[in-house]
Amino acid sequence: MKITQDTGALAFDSHSLDKLKREAARHPRQQAMAVARQLEGVFLQMMLKSMRQTLPGDTLSGSSPSRLFTSLYDEQIARQNGERGLGLGLAKLIAQQMQPAVAPDEQAGTRPMPLGPLRVPVQPPAAVLRDTLRQVIPALPQPTAAMTSFLNRIRQPAQQISARSGIPHQLILAQAALESGWGQRQILRRDGQPSFNLFGIKAGAHWQGETTAIMTTEYHQGIPEKRRDSFRVYHSYREALEDYARLITENPRYRAVTGAVTAESAAHALQKAGYASDPAYAKKLITVIRQLQTMSVQAVSADLSNLF
Repeated sequence: MKITQDTGALAFDSHSLDKLKREAARHPRQQAMAVARQLEGVFLQMMLKSMRQTLPGDTLSGSSPSRLFTSLYDEQIARQNGERGLGLGLAKLIAQQMQPAVAPDEQAGTRPMPLGPLRVPVQPPAAVLRDTLRQVIPALPQPTAAMTSFLNRIRQPAQQISARSGIPHQLILAQAALESGWGQRQILRRDGQPSFNLFGIKAGAHWQGETTAIMTTEYHQGIPEKRRDSFRVYHSYREALEDYARLITENPRYRAVTGAVTAESAAHALQKAGYASDPAYAKKLITVIRQLQTMSVQAVSADLSNLF
């Protein structure tokens, strides 16, 4: 009888586990490896959860939606590693322990046991977990000192505005980083001073504050064109963040942004609402969001030695 394994289901889905339990009871030998991979997946997710809890606080993912995303992301890591056979190396050992005991050899102890040439390299658990994270998380450029300094300046007000407005805070950080080149390519005033316009917000007919005009790139039917345009001027990053939040929350066309469950879906909603003319705007935002997430994971994996 052929036994099928539902490896496409979520690693910890209750229906999948119940089905696997029934199959394992009927066919213990055939289902031993599937059960072992499930157990290894649960153990890996527990390790990831413990790893995150060792930190004093993940400042890039403090909101409830972000914690939910992180939990689902950890589950995805555990599930994918089980499917690809890239786990911690415990599944095979667990499966062997689950097999029925073999009757002892009648000639055991009466002849020498042959030694094979097999040598198994042993990695410490921390190294195994780091390798697992590198296989699942895409490699992105290492953060520079300027990037870290920029995030430190706007992270706290961005989180506060996210909590009030419903805009995912990672979207706020990613958009500010993308539009300003991580604070290195800010829109300047006429006297060369920074405008603190982190989000490339144009002045418009209703803007009563100070403005500055610069050359910018706009896309018309997918073709980039250079044009001179007027942009808003602020006196601090917080003022820019507050104005950005008003723009998103008070304009009905951005309603899907504040209602998005993840920063990635909010990025798609932002582009669909027409925030920018660049047809690749959402894709660029998601790339920065992934980089922010990777920077958070790197901060965690750098402290893995405390787990063992």
